[in-house]
Amino acid sequence: MDTLYLAATCAIVPGLGRSRIPRLIQAFGSAKALFEASKEELLATGICEPKNVVQFITKRSFDLPRKLDTFCKMKGVQLLSIYDEAYPKALREIHDPPLVLYVRGQIPNASYAIGVVGSREATHYGLKAAKILAGDLAKEGIPIISGGAKGIDTAAHEAALQAGGTTVAVLGCGLDINYPSGNQKLFERIAQRGAVISEYPPGTAPMAINFPARNRIIVGLSRGIVVAEAARKSGALITAHIAADEGREVYCVPGNIFEGTSIGCHDLIRTGAKLIDSATDILEEKIAWQFAMRNKIVQPNMFAEENLPLQATPNYRSKPLPASDLGKNILALLQQGPLSLEEITEQSGASLPEISMELLELQVAGYLDVDKAQRYFRL
Repeated sequence: MDTLYLAATCAIVPGLGRSRIPRLIQAFGSAKALFEASKEELLATGICEPKNVVQFITKRSFDLPRKLDTFCKMKGVQLLSIYDEAYPKALREIHDPPLVLYVRGQIPNASYAIGVVGSREATHYGLKAAKILAGDLAKEGIPIISGGAKGIDTAAHEAALQAGGTTVAVLGCGLDINYPSGNQKLFERIAQRGAVISEYPPGTAPMAINFPARNRIIVGLSRGIVVAEAARKSGALITAHIAADEGREVYCVPGNIFEGTSIGCHDLIRTGAKLIDSATDILEEKIAWQFAMRNKIVQPNMFAEENLPLQATPNYRSKPLPASDLGKNILALLQQGPLSLEEITEQSGASLPEISMELLELQVAGYLDVDKAQRYFRL
């Protein structure tokens, strides 16, 4: 099956580059021909950098497609490629959709789903808000998309299941990895009523760099994102930024002004996100969206340039430099212009895990962001 060869090609990291693979498949005629191509054939296309070709050839194992097939059959996992008719249509709309998905269960065939995200260290208030919103939406037949993490994610998944609805957990690791520990029984239940999915092959550890990429899938599967609770330094804010960039709605639950656990939500509301206090707010939006789709009315992006940009209000350039030397070094490198993860790693001299963790810290702190070419730039 050609999907296995596509998955094997994507599984080789570092490899040929996700954005280049569709062009390479077109050049070679199939994913199988691409996977089995020689160094000379790959270089002759002019699509790949020589170093990427060398890395791919060095790490390639011709037995990998068979191993992936065995894993999927033993674990009850379906491999879904972007070329398959069953691939979620909404996910295809984002600028960088995953080329393959590993799926346990069945992704709901719904045109309208809502993502629910928030802090791992959630308060009782945040957990209650996530449960009520997710449960009420699930009762109305709206699938709930989240990341399977502790805190808000787990509360949203549990509430959707208890309401008799469907939910999807998008993981930042391989489906065979027990992360987060303690949620395996939850994932089993989710797979029976929805799906547990990942773009990462088996054996992939939950590295920090995986989660911002995971967040774009949550956004892609959803027509709107609910931020139930988020401090100012929260990964949920990255998801909200991605949602705004992709033209998805961003909804925020207001919180206690005397605690810091909802400051991130309040910042988003100030810059254009929609305040909600019940599922009714979203259900009304769903009706408007369905009407627009039927009448082919293009809804304006609430964070479009002519409206209020999500990133416009804070002036991060006036902030003091971060405390770590690595963070200061990264910001100095980005002063000259946007750089990819590979370029930052090469120019900084630090290891990939160190760089990915520091980039995540700088991103949630508001020092930098990522453009559609997956290059980091200073704010």
